[in-house]
Amino acid sequence: MKKRIKNNKSFFIFHLKDEITNKIRKKFNYLKDDKFLKNKKWNFRKRSFAKGEVSNSKILWSKDNSFFQSKKNNKYIGGIKRKFYPMSLVIKKSIEKIIINFINRDLISKKNVYLGAHAIRIVCNKNNLGYPVPEGFHHDGFDNVAIISVNKSSVSGGKSFLKNAKKKRIELSKTLRINEVLFFDDKKFMHYASPIKLTKNKLGFRDIIVLTFHKKVYR
Repeated sequence: MKKRIKNNKSFFIFHLKDEITNKIRKKFNYLKDDKFLKNKKWNFRKRSFAKGEVSNSKILWSKDNSFFQSKKNNKYIGGIKRKFYPMSLVIKKSIEKIIINFINRDLISKKNVYLGAHAIRIVCNKNNLGYPVPEGFHHDGFDNVAIISVNKSSVSGGKSFLKNAKKKRIELSKTLRINEVLFFDDKKFMHYASPIKLTKNKLGFRDIIVLTFHKKVYR
């Protein structure tokens, strides 16, 4: 039986069960620094990327791992083609399970959907905050976006926000729990996450997977 979350017609929050494992969480320890950040003194973001097409409930992964956002959607670093470190096979396999979950919930179609997949670690220390969204409230430029909380350690903050793009009103303010998903309409909502701050130890982090979905040709 298909299970559709009905807490809101434009955004959905639910938990994953078996899709995120400790084996996957460990892979985030090997993510590479995001070389496109403007702050050269403190690299607060590590990431990998992959893209492909959902076809008959499976993902046809592309060999191309370049990513583009317009300056309109990303004022921080938009307007250039970015090429990130390729995503590990282990994380890709996890995303394939997540996609099946989304299809079973009627959130996405089982075919003709273009997918972008980001594995991201935001880090902070006693002298520096970590910025999940340095560009501020924004659209990613796709049909739908899913933010999946994978792991976190020794941090406070990282709260997710959705703002109605027309009414300019905050409609969601929530700190996602581990294994929790926020799925939303990227055209209707602008999204943001607050900075993370160290609470103990020498280094803290917040790990997420971001998935973007588009029915048109992926750029």
